[in-house]
Amino acid sequence: MLKLFNSLSRTKDEFHPLEGRKIKWYMCGPTVYDVAHMGHARSYMSFDIVRRVLSDYFGYNVVYAMNITDIDDKIIVRARRNYLVEQYCEQKPDAVQLISDVSEALAPFRVKMEAENDKDKRTMLQRLLDDASAELEALKIAVESGKADEAMAEMLIKRARDPLGAWLDFQKGASVNDHSIFAKLTQRVEKLFHADMQALNILPADFLTRVSEYVPEVVTFIERIIVNGFAYEADGSVYFDVKKFDEDPDHRYAKLVPEAVGDRAALAEGEGELSSTTGKRSDRDFALWKKSKPGEPEWNSPWGQGRPGWHIECSVMCSDILGEKVDIHSGGVDLKFPHHDNEIAQSEACFGHDSWIKYFLHAGHLTIEGCKMSKSLKNFITIQEA
Repeated sequence: MLKLFNSLSRTKDEFHPLEGRKIKWYMCGPTVYDVAHMGHARSYMSFDIVRRVLSDYFGYNVVYAMNITDIDDKIIVRARRNYLVEQYCEQKPDAVQLISDVSEALAPFRVKMEAENDKDKRTMLQRLLDDASAELEALKIAVESGKADEAMAEMLIKRARDPLGAWLDFQKGASVNDHSIFAKLTQRVEKLFHADMQALNILPADFLTRVSEYVPEVVTFIERIIVNGFAYEADGSVYFDVKKFDEDPDHRYAKLVPEAVGDRAALAEGEGELSSTTGKRSDRDFALWKKSKPGEPEWNSPWGQGRPGWHIECSVMCSDILGEKVDIHSGGVDLKFPHHDNEIAQSEACFGHDSWIKYFLHAGHLTIEGCKMSKSLKNFITIQEA
């Protein structure tokens, strides 16, 4: 007898596929704004072992699909800031101008750090601020003594890249509208991700999808949810109506982590830092389609120029490849709420049933110095470094 720990039931459930010896499995893939780290390696290796056991030992026909998230607020912000810092460097500011600009950039960065409530994020921001401030003071002293050189200026830009990028983005981000700027980042990082997976001897997916190649399907999926009465348009964006869904007798919101409902920090992080709340009926509602502002990539839709929200992509690509009911969905434990819970809700709202995924599998965090290893915390060890 084969049992899997199912996050939906929070128990070890006997495993019985939906269709005989065939297993339909969807894996949440990477958001390609930064390189993969050992935390990702832990997750992908864990599920690769399970996949091999199911196929090689038990003899199941495993159909394995995975997505690449190449449209996302984190990607937009990172790509814009990379581009703007590169443009700034090409202008070759002298040491005096660089000192002035970095000093100005550190002020709002310090305000951001002081306002951060998450202990781990605050620690990360403080570290970046301290590193940049130390290099800034070193260059000031060198200028005063007439010993400043190009290497010192380059080191300051390196240490102050985050605050400098944020400062430049605030001033000029709205002018960055070339899609190739965003694609340059995602294509480079995706290529590195596949190289890392190959180095770890992880089996490639049978189907690999990218949200940038699924925008028409996303629009159609959202339209179906609207017709079913569980989403609404507001100022060019489309939001999922969580209250309406949760009050429906045939549905229940947050099947994975019901105790997290109302966690505003988690909900805000799931929406992304570029999200608008204009016309949103409730903080619990989440974006299916985001109206794009200047400086953000955009695609056509019935609601105007915009882009898919984060959660919707997995529902669309998973169902396109594997159908309206799926055996296994897997991902990191940090994706349970709101990402996976929102996936479940919008899929059930679209298909009109309450059994989209039969078994939800989650891999735990890899910690470093007591904190979750994370791109956003900048405390990771890359797979290549390891």
